[in-house]
Amino acid sequence: MRDAQAPARSEEASADPVQPVRLAPLKDDLTPEKRALAEDLRQIFLALGISVRRYAVRRHLDASTVTRYLGGRVPPWDFVAGLVADVQEAQKPLTPEAEAGLRELHRAASKSNRHSSETQELQDRLAEADHEVRRITTRERALAEILMDREGRLARVRGWCRNLEAQIEEQVLAHQAEVALWRGEYARLEEECGDLQEQVIYLQEALAVTRAELIAAEDRCHRLESRLDTLQELAAEQTGNDETPSIVAMLEEADRRSSVPELVRAVGDLEQRTRRAIASELVRSASQSRTVEEVAGLLSGLQQAGFDAHARAALPTMVMMRSVDDTSALARELIREGLEEYVLILVQASVKFHDPADIAAFAQALHHAGLAAYAEGLLAAVAVVRPVADVVSTAAMLVSGELDSAAVTALSAAGAQRGVADLVTLSVALREACLDVFADAVQLAAAAQQSAADVAEFVHSLSRHGLTQDAETVFDTTQNRNVGHLIPLVLALRDDRVWSVLSRAAASRWSDEIAVLISELYMTGRHQLSTKLLLQTIAERPDPQVRELTRALDGMAPGSEAALQAAVRSLSPDDAAQLLIRMDAYGLPEQAETVFRCTMHDELAGQAGQFLATLARKKSRYGDEYELCQHAREMTPSALAPLLLALESASLTGHLDAVIRTYCTDCPILDVVLLAKRLAAEKLLVMRANCVFGKIVEHMVRTRSLADLSGLVSAFQSAGLDVHAGQLAEQALKTHGRRFRAMLTTEQTKHEQKVMSRAFWRPLPEARRRGRSA
Repeated sequence: MRDAQAPARSEEASADPVQPVRLAPLKDDLTPEKRALAEDLRQIFLALGISVRRYAVRRHLDASTVTRYLGGRVPPWDFVAGLVADVQEAQKPLTPEAEAGLRELHRAASKSNRHSSETQELQDRLAEADHEVRRITTRERALAEILMDREGRLARVRGWCRNLEAQIEEQVLAHQAEVALWRGEYARLEEECGDLQEQVIYLQEALAVTRAELIAAEDRCHRLESRLDTLQELAAEQTGNDETPSIVAMLEEADRRSSVPELVRAVGDLEQRTRRAIASELVRSASQSRTVEEVAGLLSGLQQAGFDAHARAALPTMVMMRSVDDTSALARELIREGLEEYVLILVQASVKFHDPADIAAFAQALHHAGLAAYAEGLLAAVAVVRPVADVVSTAAMLVSGELDSAAVTALSAAGAQRGVADLVTLSVALREACLDVFADAVQLAAAAQQSAADVAEFVHSLSRHGLTQDAETVFDTTQNRNVGHLIPLVLALRDDRVWSVLSRAAASRWSDEIAVLISELYMTGRHQLSTKLLLQTIAERPDPQVRELTRALDGMAPGSEAALQAAVRSLSPDDAAQLLIRMDAYGLPEQAETVFRCTMHDELAGQAGQFLATLARKKSRYGDEYELCQHAREMTPSALAPLLLALESASLTGHLDAVIRTYCTDCPILDVVLLAKRLAAEKLLVMRANCVFGKIVEHMVRTRSLADLSGLVSAFQSAGLDVHAGQLAEQALKTHGRRFRAMLTTEQTKHEQKVMSRAFWRPLPEARRRGRSA
């Protein structure tokens, strides 16, 4: 046995001249929490690569104290934090998740000792209070410095202001004479402006007379041309000319003598002679002076005769020149004639030219005339396009009247179509005018129909203008919209309202809608929100709805597995165990398997061990020996190693032995070598890995054949695991003695050439000789 192990020991000594740090084994009476904490602390400490005494000198501690802390006694948190900081300085930092898990482990271990727990809690509270004092002190100093800077700047600015006031006063005195001069010049120009205004009025009248004379002259020219062209039919044409009124007469007496058919014929005659401007002027003149019935008949006749453009051109002028009652009566007559498009032109002209009082009166007149739809359209157009002040004035004239509901509808249209700045100004103005019902309509319509970004900006602006209750109402209402609105709303919000939206969705939305939210948040990089929403939904919903949620997630990117993996990374070992138990109880084995697999790949074996210990304590089937053995059968060696380390960390000795029995009894030799190589790679878990490997060796020696054992020793040596090969050989020799020695010698020398044997000197067969010579 000494001869067989001598080469292995010499190789080990030459390969690793530095002696590893050794710690005393943990006591058996430790609670699971204390054991898990001690294991993780030892794992972190071993990463430093220094002795306990050296570390105690570095931290000004007693070496026995450090030994007790690493042996299972719960240390204060400052010792743990110092150890983590030392590891970080050694370029082997822990991830934030691992450090948070270590903190949870420390708290759990402290709770097992009531006195230590109370002491630690007081220390934590004292540390938090001291941190708060230091933070406030720092802020006080910063504010004092800023205050001194602002006071200095204020003094400088006040000096500049006094200098500017003096300069302004000097400039005022210097320019008083110039101001007096310019005032005289202004008075002279104002007098000249009055004279020019009188001249403009005179010239406008002269222009109108000249235009009338021009029309008469053009009419005479046309009649003379017609008489010259049709000289042979002079009598007939003379009779026709006597019966047809002249254009000038029609323009001058359109409101007294010419009938509607005559006016239509005159327009047609002018249209044929390309006198379209004159035709439109004729229609406008007649529309301003005739009765409503005649105007309606004229417009109907023009439309039927194909002169629709002249009728449309006259309608805006009527809105500006005639009373509201005449305009509403004309609208009623036009409806009777079937000319609804002309009524729309009247409404559009009213929106453009009427003041708020006339708009309100016109809307009421339309309502009384039985044209309620047009009255509502008028008010909606005013609410959307007119200035905010006009909208408020119009609404104030209609409140508590017959068109109260129409005004509410109109302001709802404004809430859906106006910009955010206008909506805020409109809300403030309506509140100040005590028109609360209209303000509510505006805000509810904005919440229900504006885009998510505009709603978020609207809520923020309302709060900034002091309308906090209105902002909350809008925020509450907009959350009732579909999920397609909630997703951009969450992305647009800039404060703590984000989780309020998601929490409400988790409590009230359908499972498929929540799945869409989780998927979109995950795909847009909001993993924390996606995880939090998933966990809250699972915690609050009954099992059928949780199953629906997972099915819906599987039909979307990234799927329920990726979402659960992200969620598990943020959970403590106990919470992860509770999630797995809940998934298993809900009949979701694939999701439970995801939680189990993700947790077992944790970088700290202590946390994975606590996870398994919780499962075993809660009687979960995933913590049962049989279930763990079934998992072990399907695992690769690299995946099995973390499970074995976690079981050893949790002190689940029976489970560990069962898994080793299941996996190592009949597995290939290569798998055992790969498993040992994976355990040897755990540089921070050397003691734990050695313990697990020792159990594997004991089981292999008891159950495997001598041929397998000797082959495994050779495989260990070929893989560079000389220490493992020596340990296995030593244990096999103790158990099997000379038989194993002989089998091992045969295995190690089976490929050597035996020069003393007859087979070595026997001539080669003819075929082999020809092959060599070739």
